[in-house]
Amino acid sequence: MAEKITFNTGAKSYEIVDQDGNELGVFRFIPTDVGILNRYKETAAFFASVGDKIKGEDLEEILPELEKEAGEKIDFLFGAPVSENFFKITHPFTILEDGQTFAEQIITVIGGIIEKELAEREKKQQEQIDKYVAKYTKKTKKNKNGGLFWKQDSPNL
Repeated sequence: MAEKITFNTGAKSYEIVDQDGNELGVFRFIPTDVGILNRYKETAAFFASVGDKIKGEDLEEILPELEKEAGEKIDFLFGAPVSENFFKITHPFTILEDGQTFAEQIITVIGGIIEKELAEREKKQQEQIDKYVAKYTKKTKKNKNGGLFWKQDSPNL
């Protein structure tokens, strides 16, 4: 039997619930995937432009194509075929109480998750960097302006 190798990908699972707390599904993605920022921007730009696309058009006629594009953009954002699970809940262009479409709400929520996760992980990364850099530098006496001189312990820095 082959040995098993496990990698931490940074993926997180999120439970989707409605406003009444009913579970609608679970989805999993990597909120700090380096490529997700560009994919998010492109996806958000698509949904922001939908209003312009439907002006003066027969909505019934163009809706199937827009629905298909919306699904493709959500799949593109997550790098996986997740749109079917999202849009089985309701149509991507269902208008919610606050005036947003269902798809826009998804984009807004995902943007918040990405922002929060990136900030947390960048902070942890900086702590790791500081920990390793501290090994090679140490504070010494203050200079005449009140600042600190730094003494290098490693000739490689």
